[in-house]
Amino acid sequence: MVNFTFLPLTDPRLTPELRARFVFVDQLVEWELTDSSGTYTGLVVVGEQSHPQGFQARAEFTIDIPQKGVSNSKIQEVPQTVENEFVKNAITIVNI
Repeated sequence: MVNFTFLPLTDPRLTPELRARFVFVDQLVEWELTDSSGTYTGLVVVGEQSHPQGFQARAEFTIDIPQKGVSNSKIQEVPQTVENEFVKNAITIVNI
């Protein structure tokens, strides 16, 4: 199971490099996944990115550098699992 925690956009983990990938950042979400091989963490950055026809809402998933000994296939599998859970649960927050 993946645990999601909404973070303020002022969180220092939203680095200038991550922010620069977006025209506008709408949400910052921390995730944590624990399975039989260990605990993995990262961020989901949700916002608008430029697109040839204008702008498109997108989410980018990052994974923190895992402990040594984790296979490349696991490093690819974990963010995909997180993305599937994020989409399945329609994780959003509305600022009114």
